[in-house]
Amino acid sequence: MMEAVLFDLDGTLMDTSEGIFHTANYTVAALGLEPCHDEIWMRRFVGPPLKDCFRIVYGYQDEALLDRCVEVYRKEYEKVGMHLCHMYAGLEDVILHLRSSGVKTGVCTLKYEKLAKMIFVEKGMTGLFDTVRGTDEGGRLTKADCIRLAMDDLGSSVSGTLMVGDTVNDLDGARSVGVPFVGVSWGFGFEKGAQLEYGTLIDRCRDLVPLVEK
Repeated sequence: MMEAVLFDLDGTLMDTSEGIFHTANYTVAALGLEPCHDEIWMRRFVGPPLKDCFRIVYGYQDEALLDRCVEVYRKEYEKVGMHLCHMYAGLEDVILHLRSSGVKTGVCTLKYEKLAKMIFVEKGMTGLFDTVRGTDEGGRLTKADCIRLAMDDLGSSVSGTLMVGDTVNDLDGARSVGVPFVGVSWGFGFEKGAQLEYGTLIDRCRDLVPLVEK
């Protein structure tokens, strides 16, 4: 039995695409730049650190512009974007089952930690997790940093902590720390049938239970 399971937020726990895509395009339009309306391309906006999202999707490289994008994005996301999300079907039951079995649960996200916690409060999800760790205001914390902080919060070991996520950023963070990894195909990164460089891929949330309990 694993001691703890850590979940990514965007694309793993919750479908946050509507709020993220709205806020990203609102941001660039507010700065007098051209929005992107290609939903497939916009999926690249989910997962990386926020500055990198604007680099990858819109091609921005100027640091001053990227700083301004982050500033505008966070204000609009707190105002509108954070409300446009929902938990994936079946995951709450899985988490409650794990917790009833004595497994600690947490969240590790590259979303600004303050906003992540606000989402969980609004959606009535605070009782599902023992810790929530996200990036700092300057976006300096990596996924690996967040995993380590959550492990410290939970008192869990490397071998006894499982990271669950939908993108290569989650995989790389888990591999960097050395914790086992489970990828999910219902989010924004991994496709069904993909071969992961590290860890195991699942297509249904209930498939997580035997991996935690074995």
